[in-house]
This record gives sequence, C-alpha cells and structure tokens, in this order.
Amino acid sequence: MNSYNENLHSSVLSSLESQEMTKKQLGTQLNASTFTLYYAEGAEIVAQEKLAATTSMYKEKQIINTEVVKNKNIADNILLSANQQKTYITQSVTNMAVCASNIQIASNSIVRLASDIGSIYSIINAADYGTQIYQQAFEAYNLINKTAYNAEETSQIAMEATASIAAVATATVSDGAKLTNTSVNNLLQVTTADLTAITAILTVDNDTNSKASIATRAAEGAIKCSEVEYEASKKAYVSNNKQFNQNLIVEVAEPFDPAAGTFTVLFDKYKSPFTPEDRDSSTQNIGLKKPVQSYNIVLVKDSKKSFFSVSTAEDLLNSPSQFKRITVLQDTNDKGNYSVPIAYKEFRDSDNDPVILGENYVAFLLIIFTEGYKKEINTFDEYLSAPSETFTLTYTLQNVGEIKVSRDENSAKELSKISFDVPKEEELKANEIDYRCFFLPYPDQPLGDIDLNNLDYDIETLELEEGIKAVEAEIKFFNEELEILNTPNQNTDAAKNAKDQELEKQKSNSLKVAIADVKAKLVISKSELAALNVQLKEAKKNAPKEVINVNAFFFNLNLAENIPAGNYTSARHHKGTSGTELVAHIDHTTTDNFGNPLIGDKNYIPVVLSYYKGAEIFNNKYTNSLSDWQNTPPIPYSAIENHNKPTI
Repeated sequence: MNSYNENLHSSVLSSLESQEMTKKQLGTQLNASTFTLYYAEGAEIVAQEKLAATTSMYKEKQIINTEVVKNKNIADNILLSANQQKTYITQSVTNMAVCASNIQIASNSIVRLASDIGSIYSIINAADYGTQIYQQAFEAYNLINKTAYNAEETSQIAMEATASIAAVATATVSDGAKLTNTSVNNLLQVTTADLTAITAILTVDNDTNSKASIATRAAEGAIKCSEVEYEASKKAYVSNNKQFNQNLIVEVAEPFDPAAGTFTVLFDKYKSPFTPEDRDSSTQNIGLKKPVQSYNIVLVKDSKKSFFSVSTAEDLLNSPSQFKRITVLQDTNDKGNYSVPIAYKEFRDSDNDPVILGENYVAFLLIIFTEGYKKEINTFDEYLSAPSETFTLTYTLQNVGEIKVSRDENSAKELSKISFDVPKEEELKANEIDYRCFFLPYPDQPLGDIDLNNLDYDIETLELEEGIKAVEAEIKFFNEELEILNTPNQNTDAAKNAKDQELEKQKSNSLKVAIADVKAKLVISKSELAALNVQLKEAKKNAPKEVINVNAFFFNLNLAENIPAGNYTSARHHKGTSGTELVAHIDHTTTDNFGNPLIGDKNYIPVVLSYYKGAEIFNNKYTNSLSDWQNTPPIPYSAIENHNKPTI
C-alpha cells in the first residue's frame, strides 16, 4: 500500500473511530439525561399529588402560575439553544474560513500542476506526436484538466459557504433570548410572590410543584438537546461510513432469535476512482471495468479490532469457517448493494473462536482486486475496510402476556394481586429470571408538550420536511433562471459588421453553456427531491404506532432495569396452575415505581420486567424485556365507585 493510501486509510479509521466514540459518549449522556428526567418527573408527580389536596379553591391563580412556569421553561430552553447556536455558529465561521483557505491553497497547487502538465503535453505533442508517451501525456493532460476544474469549483463553493455562514445573525437571537428569559423570570417571581401571599400551606405545596416542574422541563430540554446531538452524531457516522467505508453495516434483528441464528452484513460495491470512460478509447481498460474479484467478511472481537490488519485478514482466507466470501462474477452488472446473511453458529472469528452470544464483535470487509485492476492502478495490495460498528448477539427474554387484575372484595375493592402468563424460557431455569412488577402513576395530563418516546422519529421527519422545502426552493429558483435565459433577445438589427456578428456568436455560445448548466443543476435538484420524498414516505410508513397511554411520562427498559428493589414486587409461580402463570401480591406496603404508597382512586399502569438474575458472568448474553406498558390500560388502585365496571 502506497503512502497516500496508507494515510487515507488511517484518516478513515481515525475519523470513524472518533465518531463512534463520540456517538457512544453522547449515548451515555443521553442515558444520563433520561435518568435525570425520570427522577424529575417522579418529583413532579409527588408534588402534584400533594398540591391536589389543597388546590380546589385556588384554581385560577394556580393555572396562571403554571402557565408562567411553562413559559419560564420554554424561555430557559430558548436561552440555552440561543447560546448554543451562537457558540456553534462562531466556531463554524472559523472552521469554514480555515476550510476555504485550505481548499484555495490546494486548488492553486492543482492549477499550477495542470499548467505544468499542459506545458509538458505541448512539448510532447510537438516532438513525439502519435507515440506511446504522447498517448500517456494526452490522458494525463485530460485528467489533470478535469481535476483542476473540479478544484476551482470546490474552491468557489467553499468561499460561498464561508460567506453564507458568516451572514448568520447570532448575537441578535442570543440577546433577544436573554431579554425574554429575564422577563419571564421576573414574571415568575411576581406570580410566585402573589400565590405565597394567599396561604402559607398552598405556597409551600405550589413552590414545591413549581420547582419540580422547572426541573422536569429543564431535564426535558436537556434530553431533547442530547437526543438531537446523538442523532446528529449517528447521521455523521452513517454518512462517513457510506462515503469512506463501503457503507459497511451489521444488522441484528431485535429481538435476535438464536434458534434461527442469523444476522446480516450489508455493504456497497467497490467503486473505482476512475472509470473506463476516463481512458482513451484506443487504450485497453479491462481492469477499470471489473475491479473486484471477491468480497470477504471477517468477524473480529471488538477488543482486538485495533490490531487487525490486511495481512492478518489475508491469512484467514485459508480457513473457510473464518470468513464469508461473495464472489463477483465477471459478467455481472450489479447495481452495488450487498446483503449477506451470516449463520453465527457456523462462523468463527479472527481468533478461530466460535461466535458466541454476549461477545462484542465488529465486521471487516476484505476486498480482493482483480489482477487487471491492480495493474491499472499500479498498486498490488488488497483493500481492508475500517471496522463496522460494534454489535452483540444476545438472547432476549420472553415478554409477558396479558396482565390480569384481581381485587379484594373485603377491603374497598383495592387491588390484591396481578397475574400474567409467560412462555417458558428454554434457555434458562425458572430461578434465573425475576419478573418484576411495577405500578407507574398515570397523570391526568401529559407532563410535557412533546412525546419523548418518539422524539427520534419527530427529528427525522422534521429534517426531511425541511430538506424538501429547501430543495423545492432551489428548483423554483432554477426554473425562474431558466425562463430568463430562454427569453429571446429583442435586438433584431440586421446591419451588423463582422465584429458584431462574432460577438453575438460568442454570447450565443455562452448562453447555451449557461442554459445547459442550469438544466443540469435542475436535474440534480429534482433527483434530490424525489429521493427525499421517498425517504419521508418510508419514514412515515415506519412511524411509531399510536399508543393508548398518551399521558404517560417518559419510561423505557433502561429505566426499568435500574428501579431499586423496594419499588417493585417480584412475581411467583402460582400453585395449582400449569406452571406458566405468575402472580404478584399487592398489599398496603406496595409502592409505585418512585417508592410512593399507592393512593385511592389514582390510576396506575401495571408493568412487568423480565429480568435475568443468573450468574453475573453471563449477563451480557441476555437482554431483558419490558411489557407493552404504553398500551396496557391504566387501572385505579381502589374502585369503590366503579366496582361493577371492568378494570382492564
């Protein structure tokens, strides 16, 4: 591998590794934000319960204060976003200026090189016309001219981008957000003081609720920012992976089925940097037309990916169980996307160890080039991709079935137990699984304005819709420009001398070039618009399904796994049943998921977590599962007034 390829490959590895690390860090930050939000919501729910007992005679002032609190939260988030965008825009201006400068330097160097090659070509054209060296010089001359044109165009785009980013007015937005935030803070202080003057008891309860609400909204804003940054890092990694790493992706079905035992490796076909059309028609270019002989997939433990090299990969080709080969037939005109199923039980990793559940792996793609292509590019090394994202094969525990509720007839119709069926786990013993039962308080009103459980989908669709609007504006501009260019010249004076006629001819040629350029840009924009519409349609097709519990607070598997022992009840196998039914008994010591006692007719969502509690060394092999809490109807703890109605 020549020094340029080594440096390029090293840069790609470094870039992808850095972006994957950034994504992991942002993922960790996002998880931390979810816990902050979860406990903030718990505190807010408790504050609301206390406030509800004394708020009936103060509804008007309470509504006013709540609205101001919401405005305060919005103002805080706006101020946070405004300061953040001011910092990022300032950094972007600096980065773009440096980028434009570097591109201009590179462009100047390429233009000088083009000039030198042009001089060489002129000399050879005069001295050795028709010889082999003339043919090679002619090809080099054409290629460097094409490269120089692209460099100039890139330099122009960079300068335009620098000017555009510098024109963004960040200080105005930041100052306005600060002023708004100060005003809202002042308004909040006034309403809080007014509410305090009415009654000391209500003041204490309301102040607690307000602080809890502010903390919740702040946590909500933080998780939104974290989610946006995390999604941006994912998109950046996907983009770089697609452009520089053959779009190498490992897809593992969720939940993964160890019985079927397959996962999928996807990648794009290798594209040569030069095409046969770049060569002269009289020159043989078989190698450029068919560059790849075979693609080979190798699995490597994540802990050893840094030491895996192309020579190591080539050595593995002698062991059929350690790689998956996809042969490229010479008469195949494929479009470029490969999807390769891998049976993990039949595969071994680079250490010749069986692929097992719970181990972190990465996939590498080794591309074997044809001899003709190697001769064409004068490089005889094979190509090894950067590692894919880390993936792990795990066994997902079975979800419970329908959750049934029983009530105590002798104690005001309070809940006495919940029961449910669960398929038998063939992989585990009964004592290795803990079925943890939670009761999530179900608010009468949503705690937030945005469904955080579907925030990633909202971000994706919003980005696509904004992209469509931008491309539609481009198309409108190109159409208007084309209409102007196609407007005929009204100057029909026939008496023109030869000089005027030559000038008109040059203008006509320039006009044709301009029209062709606009038409080409219009075609590209229409193609982009069609692609964005397809992506938006696909995203909406895969939109999250509507749920029953629209007022439920933010909750997920990760939060459920970290609920402390005193806040859940473990279910036990019920005697006399078939062995698949489990029961969790409820009494006055039972609490909700936040550790608060269950209250009267307040609604709760029963949730069951299937949790692995076997040997700790096998924790990585199993993935816990959570019941469908978003579609489990809430039930009241006590049903004195509606005991004749079904509870679920």
